[in-house]
Amino acid sequence: MSIASRTLWMVICTLALALPARAANPAPNASGTLKVNGRTTTLQYAYAFRDSKGVTRVMISGQPLPQDTLASEAALGIAGQKPSPFRDRVQKGESSAIELFIRPDGVLDTVVLFERSFQTPTPSGGDEVYWYEPYTMPAGWTGGRARTRERQEFFDTKWEYEVSYFAPIGQKGFEVPAAAAIAAQRTQVETREKARIVQPGGGEEGAMYLAFYKLMEAGNTKALLDQMTATMKSAVASQMQVPALTPSDLASWAMMHGVPPGKVEIVGGVRDAGGTILELRRTTERRVRFGTAKIVKEGGRWKVAEENW
Repeated sequence: MSIASRTLWMVICTLALALPARAANPAPNASGTLKVNGRTTTLQYAYAFRDSKGVTRVMISGQPLPQDTLASEAALGIAGQKPSPFRDRVQKGESSAIELFIRPDGVLDTVVLFERSFQTPTPSGGDEVYWYEPYTMPAGWTGGRARTRERQEFFDTKWEYEVSYFAPIGQKGFEVPAAAAIAAQRTQVETREKARIVQPGGGEEGAMYLAFYKLMEAGNTKALLDQMTATMKSAVASQMQVPALTPSDLASWAMMHGVPPGKVEIVGGVRDAGGTILELRRTTERRVRFGTAKIVKEGGRWKVAEENW
C-alpha cells in the first residue's frame, strides 16, 4: 500500500471513530394497528406515566419517540389546539399514534387519535366505543389490550384500532423504557396473559352463555333458572319485588327486558379469579349492540352471574 493510500485509510478510520454511534431502536413493547381511511400504522412502542389525578396515560406510536417529544406531549395532554414538533409531524403524515387515558378504577375513559386525517389530536371516549382488558402487572407497570368495538366514523373519517401493550409507569412523565426491563417483562406478560385473555368464541364459558341466551329466546324459564347463579336470582327477585324467583317471575322479567331475535357472538373477554367476563355482540336487523356477561363456577358448573346489554 502506498503512502497516499495508507494516509487516506487512516483518515477514513479516524472519521469513522469520530462519528457518534447511531442508537438502536428500543425494543417494541406494543403490538397492534391503527387504521384510518385505508391507511394502516403498525403500533409498536408504548410509553406510560400517571398524572396528578391518578389517570394512567399511555402513548402508543408506530415509531420510537425521543424523550423531548415525550416530555412535550406529557405536558400538553388532550389540548388539541396546542402545537408541538410531534403534532406537526403527524399533520405531515410522518407520524401516527394513539394515547389512552385510563382512570384509577381501570376503566379506559378516553383515546386520543394522532393521525393526519384528523386536523388536531382528536379525543374519543365511552364504553360503547372500546373494549379494554387491563393486564395483571407488577407495581410500577401498566399493560392491557384495547380495541374499538367496531369501525368508527368521524364525519368523512373512518377509523379503528387494536393494540396490546405493557410499559413501566414514569414518575414525572413518559419515559423511554430500558430494553432489559422490557425483555424481562415480555416473557412473564405473554405467559400470564395467554391464559387470562378470552379468544373469540369464549371457550367453555362462551358455549355456556350461548346456551343460556337460547333458553332466554325460547322462553324456557324453568331451564333458565338452573343456568343462573344464586346471586343473579336474588338480584332479579329484588327487581321483581318477590321473595324467591319462580319461572313465572323470570318470564315477566325477561318480557320486561326484551330479547330481540338476532345473532349473538362472543368477541373476547378476560378470565380472573372472580370469574370470566365475556364481551358480547348482538346483531339484529336494525342495529348492532354490545354487552357483557359474567360467568362463574357454582357447584362445579359454569353459570351466569351478571348480564348487561
